[in-house]
Parts: sequence; structure tokens; C-alpha cells
Amino acid sequence: MEMQLGAMLHVYKGEWGLPSIDFECLRALCLLRFTRCPMEVQTSSNPLRSGTGKLPYLQIGNDKFAGYRQIKRVLDREGYPIDAHLSTKQKHLSTTYANWVFTNLHAYYHYFLYGEPHNFDTTTRSLYAKRTPFPFNFYYPSSYQKEACDVVQVMAGFDVNDKMDKHEGDYLVANAKKCVNLLSRKLGRKVWFFGDTYSEFDAIVYSYLAIIFKITLPNNPLQNHIKGCQNLVNFINRITRDIFRDEGYSSVKLTKTPSGTEANLTPSERKFLESEFNTKVVAGVGAIAAMAAFAAWRGIYNQFWVNVFIWLQTLL
Repeated sequence: MEMQLGAMLHVYKGEWGLPSIDFECLRALCLLRFTRCPMEVQTSSNPLRSGTGKLPYLQIGNDKFAGYRQIKRVLDREGYPIDAHLSTKQKHLSTTYANWVFTNLHAYYHYFLYGEPHNFDTTTRSLYAKRTPFPFNFYYPSSYQKEACDVVQVMAGFDVNDKMDKHEGDYLVANAKKCVNLLSRKLGRKVWFFGDTYSEFDAIVYSYLAIIFKITLPNNPLQNHIKGCQNLVNFINRITRDIFRDEGYSSVKLTKTPSGTEANLTPSERKFLESEFNTKVVAGVGAIAAMAAFAAWRGIYNQFWVNVFIWLQTLL
């Protein structure tokens, strides 16, 4: 069965060599790539168009399917079930293991990416703000912080809005480390967690661990612990390299082609950068007009053109 023409999965653009910065988006991408579903991916999307205010969402014609679970139901219906190759016993085990990983890693992920104030203010906020259109980027990332507050309060029993000395981060770290140790033993020397066959469980583990392992946070105790589990590091790197080779993105390692464009960008990424440049130009023209009027009124043309020169340098 062929996926309908024009189907598009909308996700957040990646970073650190990953195809997305977001857990929900990353495991939705795993659904597509593990099952080889022939669908286009858009990484310059407006999350407010999803209907829920979050990515990912799948659009087929005028129909939108927001969130991982709805996307998975559509792919199952269209003939791309991710666990099709598993036995009945393995399917039950996959669900059980997934619930167990969720219990141990979900609160850690939400706290250290969105709830821990220093991490959020220095890193996570800007990651989502850069991928959200103006003017929503000023307040939209805070919705993730509010969600993290609910997750941590229910799963860890403390409020991220309290003073830092009341944050029970050690409890989250201890559970997460135990989880990683058990995952490492479960994987062993296998390619996938259930042997030679991928599963939804592989997608979930990869999506949690890849982001936690790759993200550059001021405070991320689990990162070094993952580094000590070489088979999990190999698992993360192999999927990133082999399955997402053409979709991984890193803003700090772009190489220029002779024409001056980035060599390793996907069409959607290139479109995003072009639209970002156009937005800057339009905003800049308006700013120049306003500054020119002010300079004419105050009679300070020299300083005005110095400011224009400085702005052009930052733009180019």
C-alpha cells in the first residue's frame, strides 16, 4: 500500500547531527525511516498550524494528524506498522519495556531539558525559539516548560517552580542511570533490542538517549553515564549515521559550496534559511527607514550610516 501523494510530516529541525531536537518528533521520524515509508519531511514548520500547538504533525491533503500516537495510527493503517516483523511475544515485551523506559526516563528528560532553570534559559529555550516563527518565539518555548512542570510534579513529586534546593534531581538521575544500565545489558551485542529486527522500542530508546547524549546542556548528569555504555553509544551513532545520514543537522559544522550555500542542507532546511534571510531583510529595511527618519529629525546622518554598516555586517 502506498502512502497518499502529498503526505508531509512536520517536525522541528535538528541539531548536534540529529534530524530533530525533539523527542516526539524524533520517534515519529523513526517510524518513517525504520519502515521506509515514502513520505516527505518538513523541518521549517509552524507548530501553531498543527491544531495542538506542538510538533510533530502529519498532513495529508486538508487532514492533520497531530502527535506521535495519531501519526502511528495513520502509518499502521496505511501499511507501515513498525512492529510488523515482531512475534506476538516480542510485541508484548516491546510494550512492557517501553512503559518501563517511559517511567524512568520521561521525567529526567523533561526536567533537565525544560524544568532545570539554567538548562532551559541557556540552551533549550533558544533551540525552540529559533524554530518558531516571530512573534510566537518569544513565549511559545515556555509552553514546554509548563508541560515539564506537570510531568515532573506527577512523576517525581516536586515542583520545578520551587527553589533549586527543593528540586529532587538526584532521584531522577539515580533512576535514569539504573535504566541506562539495564538497557545496556538488554541490548548486549545485538544490533536491535529484539535481535536483527527493529521495533518501536528501538525508536523510543533512540529518541530519548540520542537527545540526552548529544545535547549540550550546562547540567546533564546522564550524558557521561551514557558515554560509559559503549554499546548504547554505538546504537545511537549507528542509527544517526546509517538511517538519518541525509537528515542530521548541525548548525556549527556547515560547509560552504562554491556558490556560497551550505552543502549538506536538505531542501526544507535550505528553504528555512532562505526564508530566515528574507525575514531579516524585510525587518532591516523597515529598521533603516525608521532610523533614517530619526536621523533626519536629529541631523545625525554620520552615525546613522555607521549603524547601517554594522547591521549589514551582522546580516551577511
